[in-house]
Formats: sequence, C-alpha cells, structure tokens
Amino acid sequence: MDTVSELVAELAQRRRQLASLPKIEQAKGMLMLLQSWDEQRAFATLKAVSQATNVKVHDVASIVVATGASGTREPLPECAELVLARLRELFAHCG
Repeated sequence: MDTVSELVAELAQRRRQLASLPKIEQAKGMLMLLQSWDEQRAFATLKAVSQATNVKVHDVASIVVATGASGTREPLPECAELVLARLRELFAHCG
C-alpha cells in the first residue's frame, strides 16, 4: 500500500507542476522581452526572487504576469509587494 500511496502523491505533485507551467512560461517571456534576457536568465531570476522572498516560483510568475498584463488585473497575493520590490532591485542592477 505504501507504494500505491507514494505513486498517487507523486502523480498529484506532477499535475500541480504541469498546471503551473503556462504561468511560469508567460512570466519568463515577459522578462525576456523587457530585459532582453535569454530563457535561462529569466527563469534564474524567477527562481532567485522566489528564494529571496520565500514565495513559490509559480506565485512569483503569477505576480509578474498580473502586474504586466494590460487591461486585466488578477488578484495579487499578500506577498506581491515583496516580490515586486525584489524584481525592481534586480532590474536596477542590470543597468
């Protein structure tokens, strides 16, 4: 039974990961466009902000997309200001 429950848990985790990919890809694309970065640097930035702010990468990506989307505003998590401040700090260092 342990093996079955482990497989079920792993499947659930993989489904969550797949569900978050489109938002992460959108955020990477926005960073690539805004900063003229390659895909690796854009993802590394999302990951760095995630680690620095203790916010999941998917949530960081959601904040990037929501604040960059014109005409629509998704509800932002409470941590949005922290994430955006860290992104602004990184952009300032890029010159």
